Amino acid sequence: RSLGRTGWIMSSEIKVDTISEKTSANGVVIDGVTVKDGAIASSFISGLSSAGLTKLADTDFSGASDVTFDSVFSSTYRNYRITIYTENANNNTEFNFRFRDGGGDISASNYNVAAMYGLSSSATPFANKVTYGQGVTAGAIASGMGQNTPYNFSVDVWDANIAHETSSFAIGSNANGHTFLASNSYNAATQLTGIKFFQSAGNITGSIQIYGYDT
Repeated sequence: RSLGRTGWIMSSEIKVDTISEKTSANGVVIDGVTVKDGAIASSFISGLSSAGLTKLADTDFSGASDVTFDSVFSSTYRNYRITIYTENANNNTEFNFRFRDGGGDISASNYNVAAMYGLSSSATPFANKVTYGQGVTAGAIASGMGQNTPYNFSVDVWDANIAHETSSFAIGSNANGHTFLASNSYNAATQLTGIKFFQSAGNITGSIQIYGYDT
């Protein structure tokens, strides 16, 4: 401790090998954070804001006619990331979806969709197969899909549980290296709570995960 022009200046440094808790065994408090048995107290961790993706649902399916998720969209998260692995039983079909609310599937003619793909064997981009439409009854993630071929997609859904239009974008590829893009919107002011995936014909096998995140 030394005396400066404006008063006492405090500075100190403590060097120790071990800080032990007292006999009450409640841990050691350092700058308001409790450390107990080599871990930070859960009460402190629970108060931290989470970052990144939070998994909300995860399912595997085999030979299914559809895969349905309820109560995955809520006010907790504004946006959602969906990862999809799928194989379909029928050739030249579409991988579709419908949003859900408390009353079930939403099949009203409020979906706008443009789905396209480019072949790895073709120099012409996205001219091989196009599904599009305004005011249709379902969205599409991929079109012109091959039979019993592995496909992987990443889908972002924005503002799902907010009472205005919801948009989404999907990107993916398959075992042949083809590229798939799909842009969708549900053009109605609806608070969505779930989503159902299905093939336009035939059954599907694979896995789907849904994550929540904020921007």
